[in-house]
Amino acid sequence: MLKNYLNYLLLLSLSLLLNSCSSDGSNMEAEEKQKSEDKILPTIKCLDNINISADQFSNSITVDYETPVGTDNIEGAVTIQTEGLKSGSLFPIGNTTNTFEVKDASGNTASCSFDVEITQEVPLQSMPYFVNNNPTPTGKKWSKIEELSDEFNDTDFDDNKWHRNPASDPFRWYGRPPALFESDNVSVSNGNLNITVEKFDTPKNVNNTSWTHGGAILRSKTKAKYGQYYECRMKANKTVMSSTFWIAFPQNCNSGPIRKLELDIQECVGRTHDGTHSWAKKWDAIYHSNTWRHQRSCDTEVNESKQSPGKVNLDEKNNSRFFVYGCWWKSPTELLFYLDGEYVYTITPPTDFDIEGHITMAIETYDWNPIDVDNIFETGSKDDLTTKYDWVRTWKLEDI
Repeated sequence: MLKNYLNYLLLLSLSLLLNSCSSDGSNMEAEEKQKSEDKILPTIKCLDNINISADQFSNSITVDYETPVGTDNIEGAVTIQTEGLKSGSLFPIGNTTNTFEVKDASGNTASCSFDVEITQEVPLQSMPYFVNNNPTPTGKKWSKIEELSDEFNDTDFDDNKWHRNPASDPFRWYGRPPALFESDNVSVSNGNLNITVEKFDTPKNVNNTSWTHGGAILRSKTKAKYGQYYECRMKANKTVMSSTFWIAFPQNCNSGPIRKLELDIQECVGRTHDGTHSWAKKWDAIYHSNTWRHQRSCDTEVNESKQSPGKVNLDEKNNSRFFVYGCWWKSPTELLFYLDGEYVYTITPPTDFDIEGHITMAIETYDWNPIDVDNIFETGSKDDLTTKYDWVRTWKLEDI
């Protein structure tokens, strides 16, 4: 009797177990079938773009945001970040795109993106533009030298600060043919110094030379010297002609100085072409500086010109926007150069740069980037033909 009862319990347990396994299998089969037949995409929604302003000394900012999480009609969807930086990270200056993807159990995916744009504040008017590393010595501060600075916010050009007529400046240099320096190509408007190049309707004869095009040159009336910081915010024109910011040094074989020096802070052109010399093919997207000791007949210490250059090739054209070009003429033997507030290189000049000179802005032609048949002098807009200077600023160090 007991044996029959035990057999009954065993058969009942086996029946229940088989029914349970059959039920679980059916459920699993149903779930797998549902997944395989699921064509409904998951959903995910991202934040609006985030825009943050950073001060001029910051190269990154910590950004916190609500991380997007996707949803689906079936449990098991997983969200991952496929591009960008996670919340709480240090975001660099510029634009960072953040992309998130959700995948459901059936392999269906959906994604969304948003941008974090970190914009650096414009340079302060109270000190030079330095980003990341501020080289100001301990116990010192920068003081603007007004005679060598100009915001160009007036309606008229300041002839008290600048020479714009080559016939009356200390150098009497009229240009490099075929472009003649002409003062009427210089104007001030909309907060900028504008130098607009041109092609003459008919050639002009000046100093027994025929000129077909016009540029301009400006020189500071107050002299620049070492120990000071020089910077300008400039947008190049779009022609083969130059856009420059440099310091020119007078030379006189009788009264001195005999050494003929030149300090180029920035020298570029607006456009290159097939006829441009091979070494200058990148000069429309470049930060190029140089220190020269030019050879002159009365300078018997050298028998040829010597130079010590520095350069950085850019990913942008010099005419694409305003750039800030800076130089700390720290000592006669050390010159530090900055681009958009960031240190880029140091130049040791070929001779001591211990002579006073004149801040110069020259828009000229070069034989190594000649005017070609595809030039835009007659087809370009005034904006295309104009080099613009937002400001020129010069600083000296003083005790705090």
